[in-house]
Amino acid sequence: MVGGEVLNIPQETWNLSSEGVGGTIIDSGTTLTYFAEPAYEIIKEAFMKKIKGYAIVESFLPLKPCYNVSGIEEMELPEFGILFSDGAVWDFPVENYFIQIESDDVVCLAILGTPKSALSIIGNYQQQNFHILYDVKKSRLGYAPMKCSQV
Repeated sequence: MVGGEVLNIPQETWNLSSEGVGGTIIDSGTTLTYFAEPAYEIIKEAFMKKIKGYAIVESFLPLKPCYNVSGIEEMELPEFGILFSDGAVWDFPVENYFIQIESDDVVCLAILGTPKSALSIIGNYQQQNFHILYDVKKSRLGYAPMKCSQV
């Protein structure tokens, strides 16, 4: 979800194939989040469509889009969340999906893409300041905002 809008990402993007390829994992050892195509392109385009008023910066590849926010005290960036198949939504604070670069003058989307046949990974940058519970027995994931400094 970008800016409260549920994006039209094909369901099969998230599925694990019969060969064991694809699917989605949560990985504390991977820094950024990687979404398989076409999910990444759809998410990136949704952000680019909704973000207005900031100059685009092209010099921080592979991160894209990036915006010049120098002199801006309060950035206005769309909300981002992951909608799970059971209807649960994991909403992220903006600092978990935009990364500040170069003395805070530039922000970039902290999400990258992987090939269509690859798996999607929810990385540790997005997991920051969340308590995450893995219920392996029931195949469920729990998450709740929690400042790591207060644990």
